[in-house]
Amino acid sequence: MSSPITYERERLLGYPQERFHIEQPVAPGTYLGPIDPSKPGADKIPLLFQPFQVKDLTLANRVVVAPMCMYSAKDGFMTNFHLAHLGSFAIHGAGLVIAEASAVEPRGRISPQDVGIWSDDHIHKLKEIADFIHSQGSKMGIQLAHAGRKASMDPPYSAPPKSEYWADDVVAPSGGEALKWDENFLAPRELSVEEIHQVIKAFGAAAVRATKAGLDTVEIHGAHGYLIHNFLSPVTNKRTDSYGGSLENRARFLLEVIKEVRENFPKEKPIFVRVSASDLVEDVIDGPSWDIEQTVKVAKWAKDAGVDVFHVSSGGNVAQQKINAFPGYQVPFAERVKKEVPGLYVAAVGIITSGQQAEEVLAQEKADLIAVARGFLRDPHFVLNAAKELNVKAKYSQQYERGRR
Repeated sequence: MSSPITYERERLLGYPQERFHIEQPVAPGTYLGPIDPSKPGADKIPLLFQPFQVKDLTLANRVVVAPMCMYSAKDGFMTNFHLAHLGSFAIHGAGLVIAEASAVEPRGRISPQDVGIWSDDHIHKLKEIADFIHSQGSKMGIQLAHAGRKASMDPPYSAPPKSEYWADDVVAPSGGEALKWDENFLAPRELSVEEIHQVIKAFGAAAVRATKAGLDTVEIHGAHGYLIHNFLSPVTNKRTDSYGGSLENRARFLLEVIKEVRENFPKEKPIFVRVSASDLVEDVIDGPSWDIEQTVKVAKWAKDAGVDVFHVSSGGNVAQQKINAFPGYQVPFAERVKKEVPGLYVAAVGIITSGQQAEEVLAQEKADLIAVARGFLRDPHFVLNAAKELNVKAKYSQQYERGRR
């Protein structure tokens, strides 16, 4: 029987037996051969199931779990929900699992129930999740984020007390009532140059914490109308100083964030950046907006600044956006970046729902990686089902191998 002292120590730190795991000699999702060798083309390994390497990161396949906000955290802490949620994708063969947008400072959360990475206290659970994902043979990253003018909003599933919000400290490159995303959002205030520098440092400190948690990569969130996107777009950036006006000035914040993260994350590990390639408002508002032409230019600068993978999405910055969503609707944006920025790896995302569709994107050299988000919510076995569709015998987790029969 444990002594009270031993019990108290293990209650706080956990028993080592709880960290036992079954070895996975081959990572789930790894290509093992064709299911039916007699089928035409069975001797060729589909690109989706070929390993991918960038710097020291090697993936068993080309499928990436894109970050998905779960609005299931308290004070920024990940929980056992995140362990089960993210861990399940590793069990079922995803090559890389990128954890949801994690705020680099408390006011950078979308809602009070967002994950954070602004405190060293957040490292413990994040490391536990990373250790589990690694034990399955998969790799893990995290999205470093700041919500900008879309912060301090209600989470979709519950109603935290008003004391947990920060309505008077929603920040953006430019402020005022006219800069609200829509009438349901709060009016942001303009960041001072000193505050901008503080936020940049917060991204670097978050990269240090990701390193301590043992993560394989970090993704800087520059998409979907959050702070970095706010700076990039002339619709939301009305500044007249060195952080506004020209494209070079509007991109300055992103490039300084990249520099800070690169200096604080191991040089042998890759950095991703996620961008919205367009505000998708060219036909509905007057004046300049953010578009694919500017995205390509910034992608070149980002590559020179140390970015390894560009993860290309679209929209989210302006309520008037017109999205014509159909399978693969964002892939052309990824294709433009890949073709015009040699040496920069590109991840495509946006209603990619099948193995065949994903394989075509890779085979046509429109992207190097396939990112899937809601597809994994609908089917956590996305990778294994894509394998069946492509006549691939993919490795199952040891504990799930009987499910093949």
